[in-house]
Formats: sequence, C-alpha cells, structure tokens
Amino acid sequence: MKFGVFQTHGSSWTSFIFSSLMLCMWTSVECWSYYYSDKKMVWDEARDWCRENYTDMVAIQNKGEIRHLIKWLPKKDTYYWIGIRKINDTWTWVGTNKALTVEATNWARGEPNNQNKHLKGGAGEDCVEMYIQNRYAGRWNDERCTKLKYALCYTAACKNDSCHHGECVETINSHKCDCFTGFYGEKCEQVVKCNKEEVTTPDKGSVNCTHKYGDFSYDSSCQYSCEEGYQLNMSRPLTCTGTAKWSEQPPTCEPVQCQELSRPERGSIKCSDPLGLSSYQSTCEFTCNEGYVLSGSPSNTLRCEASGNWNSSKPFCEVVQCPALQELENGVASCGDDADMRFSYGNTCSFSCAPGYQLVGPSRVTCTSAAEWSEKMPRCEAITCKVPEGDAPLITQCSQPLTELRPDSNCSFSCEEGFELQGAKIIQCSEDGQWSEAIPTCNVLGCPAPEIPTSAKINCRPSPSSPASTVTPHPLGMVCSFTCDEGHELQGALSMECVNPGQWSSVPPTCTALRCPLQKAPENGQINCSNSEPVYNSQCYFTCNQGYSLDGHELLTCDTYGNWTGKNPTCQAPAPVTAIASAVTAGGALSLSGVPLAIWLLKRMKQKANKFELSSNSDITAPQEFFKNSVDSLI
Repeated sequence: MKFGVFQTHGSSWTSFIFSSLMLCMWTSVECWSYYYSDKKMVWDEARDWCRENYTDMVAIQNKGEIRHLIKWLPKKDTYYWIGIRKINDTWTWVGTNKALTVEATNWARGEPNNQNKHLKGGAGEDCVEMYIQNRYAGRWNDERCTKLKYALCYTAACKNDSCHHGECVETINSHKCDCFTGFYGEKCEQVVKCNKEEVTTPDKGSVNCTHKYGDFSYDSSCQYSCEEGYQLNMSRPLTCTGTAKWSEQPPTCEPVQCQELSRPERGSIKCSDPLGLSSYQSTCEFTCNEGYVLSGSPSNTLRCEASGNWNSSKPFCEVVQCPALQELENGVASCGDDADMRFSYGNTCSFSCAPGYQLVGPSRVTCTSAAEWSEKMPRCEAITCKVPEGDAPLITQCSQPLTELRPDSNCSFSCEEGFELQGAKIIQCSEDGQWSEAIPTCNVLGCPAPEIPTSAKINCRPSPSSPASTVTPHPLGMVCSFTCDEGHELQGALSMECVNPGQWSSVPPTCTALRCPLQKAPENGQINCSNSEPVYNSQCYFTCNQGYSLDGHELLTCDTYGNWTGKNPTCQAPAPVTAIASAVTAGGALSLSGVPLAIWLLKRMKQKANKFELSSNSDITAPQEFFKNSVDSLI
C-alpha cells in the first residue's frame, strides 16, 4: 500500500491548480493524498477496496493531476483502475456521478474502442485504466471490468466544516469551497441581502416575511395575502435570490373574479358591478320572457362571493307549464303531438265529444303565462231535447222518460176536450238536440166571427160553461143575437149559437128596410122621390102644373112604420078669370087687391122650395133642383 502527497513543481501549472495549492497552504487543511494497491483486482473489487480504506477511486479531473501521478507512481509497466466507468452508454465519474466532459478526457490514440465487445460472453470494455511508464504513460484505455489491475485511490482533503454554505471541491493536493447560491466568502459564510424597502404592502392586503439566514437575506420569503373578496394578481411569494434581487415584483390585491354570466335563453340578465365586471360583490338579476319562469336556482339574483363563486347556480328559463288536463269523459282533448309541450305556455287544446254528446263549455283552451288555462274545462253532456212544455190543455206523450229524451225520441200531442191542436201532432228529437217541429198549442174550439148584416147590430155573450180563451173570441157556447137599425125589419133567426165542432147553429139574419106604399103623381101634377123604392126615410115632393094649385102636403116621408107622413096631395084647377078682371078699373088698371095676391103666391112657392132644399137630409137631389128651378122661373 503506497500513498503520496501531490506537490507543485514549476510555474507551468494552470492558475486553477495554483489557486488550489495556495488555498491548501493558507487554510492549513490536510491535503489530497494518493494511494495504490500492491495487489491486482477487478474494477468492482478495486473500488470497494478504495472506498473501504480511503475515500474513493481517483477521478482524474485534469492533466496536471495526471502528470503528478506519472511522476509519483512506480517506474514500471503498470496499469491502474481509475474511477471512470460507462453507465447507460455514458462515461461517468463514479465519485460524483457526473458525465465525463470532453475537455477532461485523456484517451490514448484509438481509444476508447470497445474492441473486446465481440468476445465470447459479450462483455464490453466499460471500465477505464490508466497507463504508467510506457509510450502511452498517463493515457486512458477502455477495458473489460473483469480484468485484473492495480487500484488507484485517494483521500479527500475536504472536511465536514470546510465550507459553511457551499460544496468542498477537491483540488490537486488541496480543496476549495464552491459556494451555494446566495452565499459568498472563503468558507461561504457570508449571505447576500435584498432591499427591504422593496417589500411593500398592497392595498386591501398584507405581507408576512420569514427569514432563514437573516432579515431580508438570501432565501427570505415574503408571503402576501388579501382581504376577503380580493386575490393576489400573482400568487408566488417574493423570495430573496442569490443575486440580491427579489424574485418578483410586489403583487397587488384585485377583486375576486367570478365566471362571467351569460343571458339565459328566452330571458335577460341585469348586473351591478361595483368593483368590476363579474367581480366580488357583483350581483346579477335574471328575468324570463313572458311564458317562461326561472328554474335551477333558489333565487333570481346571484351574488359573486369572496370564494370567486356565485352564491348559487345560474338559473335558466323554462316554459310555463299548466296543470295537466283531466280526461274528458265521453270526449277527447287534442293538445298536439309533442308530449313535452302539450301543457306548455301558448299551447292550445281543443275538445270534441263522442257521438250522442254535445260540448258544454269552450271548444278550446290555451295555456297562459300565469300557468293557468284560459277557460274552465268543458264537459260532454248527453244530447237531449228539452221537455216539450205547453199550456194545460196540451196532452204530451213521449217514447222516452222526459229526462232521457235522446235523439230519435219522439213525442205526440193531443188536446183536452173543447180545444183543437195547432201544429204538428208528432215531433222527433234530432241529432243536434232540437225538435224537428215546433211544440204545438191547443186553441179553444170556436166559431168564425159571424157576418154582421147591413143595417144590423150584433150582441154576443159566452155561455158560463164555455172555456176562457184570449185567442178565440167565439168559443163553443157563445150566443150572438141580432137587432136591426131603425126603419128596418129582421129577416131570419134572432140569434145563433157556436156549437161543436165550431159552427154556428144558423146563418146570420138580414135587415131589410121598411117599405111604404108606392106613390103616384097627382093629376095635373108631378112627383119627385129620393129613392126609386119607397123605403124607410124616402121622401117624395109633389108639384102641380102651371095654373094648378097643390092641395095637401107637398112633402111626404116614409116613416119607421112603413107609412107616409101624410095623405097624397091633389092639384086643383085655378079660380075663374072674371073674378080677377072685376078688379080692374075702367081705365084698364089692375086692381091692387089682385096684384099683391099673385106676388104672394109666387113668393110662397119660392120659400117652399128653399125650405125643402135646406131642411132635407135625405138622398133626394134631383127633386130639390127641380123644385128650385121651377120656382125661380116663375118669379
């Protein structure tokens, strides 16, 4: 077992090696020492032996170290295992498990060649040996790990307390401290610090810092938090880095954001955002269009909570549903083919009844936005005709009970005695619940109104047993009596009675005018009568020829008894002429006593004519004219 301490000779060493040696001297640490075995062994045994007795196998890190080993190791053709091996096809320093860099390699010409991989057993040349004291002194060769070589070991110069916050790196015959991030100094005992003033407290928030290596030094962490309803715009804490800079800018507290809500289908949304769109304390009110109602949430207003969630699920608008319609007895309801929409807002259901039934109520109903049907549910009633009701004399007989007068039922009618049926004798109930004919009536049996004779009066009175009637004025038993006007006499029955079946017992009588005896013109005279027949109230006027005078009544009237009011007059011859002449004097003058008499007669005749014209109310016309003209001509 041999060992040696690496010492420096000459100024050709690299600055790195020189610094390592100086560090070794300055710190008075135990320097790196080398050892080799006197016995050959396989690579695995060699490493175990080094680790058991020393630190580990030598891991060649630079050419200066190789030159030192060439000078130090025995001057003979020897081969030493070193701490480099192929792991997962990568040449690796086994002491650090770091991949061998190209700059650190020292392969002999043509190596590594893995030339023995084709040998039996397929073992590869996965281990590294170093040549000593031959033409390839200090060069490396890949070799099978089962070959026997000397072990080359080292004892580390680094101690547990060599570096406070760093890694002790072995150097040739010395070591150095490779400080961890955030530390500096010879033994990495100094820590970097960050600016305390850069740690600010955000609005609506707070900050809490923890210090591992001192206030606001490397790896100090400042954790931020916000008040309820606010959140950090950056959730990572501020950490003091190895460059004496904070890892982040101080965060800010922003209102918690809830997921933006959208307008529900068939509805609307109205939001209030005091702190920002869909942020903490925002409220959104939902409403639905007519015919739709909110569903899926206990409230129509949602509030954004501090958790970043709305206090309830988003509602949606679903169509208003009316109560399901009950089954229509003896009928059907048609509400459309879509089962989901049958009783929905705006849908209309129509109704119809089975044959023999009729709909009572609306023929259709519509579902309103109030979730109610627009009309009450109809019903199907059996089609029946109304009970035929008539006056008391009407006798009705129906084929079915009066409460079940269904289509095809019929009713027949008759009247009590003394009445006759007016209308159909049989009526039938049709399919639409209407009678085929109007309900008949019973009229009192009676006679037609009797004919009233000319110049007659009639007087009718009912019998006490006659049925009362406001329709028939001459019921059975009615007795009518007749009287004639003045100057007339009755010809026929004085009365007649209305007897069954509505006939008068006799024909009405007649009234004929009373007749007076036929008048004749007097001798030497004329007669002028108002009628061609000498009937009641006829008048006859008598006149005499010129030179004759009337003796008797000049006007006779046929009275109510058929008699003339006087005797027939006569026409008398005039007095002799000598009687008048004796009144004339000898001188030829007419006697005054004779002239006034003639004048008086003429005037008297004219007065008679005027009196006849003014006082007569009869139908006499021609005689009056005749009388008047005759008198005027005489005057």
